[in-house]
Amino acid sequence: MRVFLIAALVAVLAVPASAQVPADSSSSIVTVLSDDGRFTVLLDALENAGLSETLAEPGPFTLFAPTDSAFAALPEGVLASLTPDELQRVLLGHVVEGTVSSAAAAEAGQAPSAWTDRTLTFVVGGNGGLSVDGVSITEADIAAPNGVIHVVGAVLLPNDEPEPDEMDEDMDERL
Repeated sequence: MRVFLIAALVAVLAVPASAQVPADSSSSIVTVLSDDGRFTVLLDALENAGLSETLAEPGPFTLFAPTDSAFAALPEGVLASLTPDELQRVLLGHVVEGTVSSAAAAEAGQAPSAWTDRTLTFVVGGNGGLSVDGVSITEADIAAPNGVIHVVGAVLLPNDEPEPDEMDEDMDERL
């Protein structure tokens, strides 16, 4: 028994602090974002788009999470002008089903966003930094009980033409 406890303690201590997951079974990507404090706008947007509960489910999910600063960099009024469906479409472009580490993303080069027809493209820059759709990943591989979070330096906006029934025609003008 004593050997088992020592082995378990060594295993826990061997995992980097950034990869340790809270033991609370009610914890999720949403909880990790909330505890961090840099994602209040994202959390509000997820709630308004009806996605908070989805990202609290078992998953696993990978979330490319823009900070409050990233949302603040959007042109004035863009976020407020989006309908709930448009907001949901933008936010779903930040989610990949499954756990995709930064190393796996760099190796794969692409991953489909969840529940959309969008494909995210990953590039390793000359400085070794990883980007997704041209946006820098500023902090990678934040573990959550139901997936992983990568902090991104900007909101990932769709670059394809919207379907008429998915988004109103003037969304591109607002973006």
